[in-house]
Amino acid sequence: MRARATSLARTAHRQTTARRIFSTHRAAAAPIRASHAMAMRFIDVGANMMDDMFRGMYRGKRAHDDDTGAVLARARAVGVEKIIVTCGTLEEARSGVDMVRESRMINAGPELYATVGVHPTRAYAFRDDPEGADAHVAKLLRVAEDGARDGAIVAIGECGLDYDRLEFCDAETQREAFARHFELARAVGLPMFLHMRGGGEHVVIDDFVDIFSANTEGLTMCVVHSFDGSLSDAERVLAVAPGRVFIGVNGCSLRSEANIDVIRAIPLDVMVLETDAPWCGIKRTHAGYAHLDLPPEHFPLAVKKDKHVPGETLVRDRNEPAHALAVAQIIAGIKGIDVNVVADVTYRNAQRVFFAQKRIE
Repeated sequence: MRARATSLARTAHRQTTARRIFSTHRAAAAPIRASHAMAMRFIDVGANMMDDMFRGMYRGKRAHDDDTGAVLARARAVGVEKIIVTCGTLEEARSGVDMVRESRMINAGPELYATVGVHPTRAYAFRDDPEGADAHVAKLLRVAEDGARDGAIVAIGECGLDYDRLEFCDAETQREAFARHFELARAVGLPMFLHMRGGGEHVVIDDFVDIFSANTEGLTMCVVHSFDGSLSDAERVLAVAPGRVFIGVNGCSLRSEANIDVIRAIPLDVMVLETDAPWCGIKRTHAGYAHLDLPPEHFPLAVKKDKHVPGETLVRDRNEPAHALAVAQIIAGIKGIDVNVVADVTYRNAQRVFFAQKRIE
C-alpha cells in the first residue's frame, strides 16, 4: 500500500507540474518581426523542455515566473509545428509523457512529443536501481510502450556516449547502458535519439561506431543529435546504416570554422534541425553567427534572467525552440541556398524519421 501511495503521489506531482507548465500557454508572446518566417515549417527534434530554466529556476534559485507558454508561443510564431521533448532519465520520461498529454488538452501548438531513455552522464541509474539493471530496462520499456500507444513517445533516447564528461559516469558504464537502449528500440519499433560527445583526450567515435554497428538489426531510424564531430566522424556514423541515420544540427554544430566546413560538406538530405534548448544557443562569438540572414535582434529583446518579463523578452543565453529558425538560416548561409529549402528538406527528414506514419502535406 505504501509503494502504491508513493507511486500515486509521484504521478499526481508530475501531472500538477504539467498543468502548471501549460497554464500560461495562451499568454501572448512578443511578436517576431520576421514576416517571411511565417511560411516556413520546422520540427525541433530535440528540446529540453523539462529543464528548470523554463520554470524560471536557475541553479535552484527563482529568477522569473514560469514562461513555458510564452516560449511555445514564440516557437509557433516562427513556424515550429512539432517539438520533441528530450528526456534523459526514467522520471523525466514519465514527466515528459504527462507534459505531452497535457499539451494535447490545451491544443495551442506546437505539437509536443517525447523520448524515453537515459543520458550517458546518468547511466549509473541502471546500476543504482534497487531492483537491478534489467528491472530498470523493464521500467523504461513500460513507459515507452505506454507512450507509443497514443504517440506521446516517438523515440528511444537520449542515449549514447559522452566521454567529455566522464566525471559524471565512467566510460564502461556508459557503453553498457548504450547497448541496452537498442533492446528498447527493437521492442517498441521506435527510432533512436543518440548522443555522441568526446574528441579530446578520450575519443568517442570508435566505441560509438562499434556499439552502433553491432546493434543495427531491427533498427528503424536514428538521429545523432547535436553533432559537432569531424567530417570523418559524420561519414563513419552515416555509413553504419545508410539511409537510416540522420545528423542533428543545432548551435553547438555551428560554433567553429571547422564545424562550418563539416556542415557545408554534409548533404542536406541527412540533416534534421534541433535547438537542444535551453542549451546550445548561437552566440556572437560563434563562427556560424556570421551566416545569419536575420539577426537575433529580430526576436524580442534578450535580457538578464532576473530582468526577464515572460511574454515580452527573451532570457539572455537561454536557447529556445524558436531559434530553430536561426539554425536554418545559418545552414542556408553556409551552403549558399535559400532558407526555405533548408526548412522544407529538414522538416521532411524529421517527419520521415519520427512521424513516418503521418502524411506529409
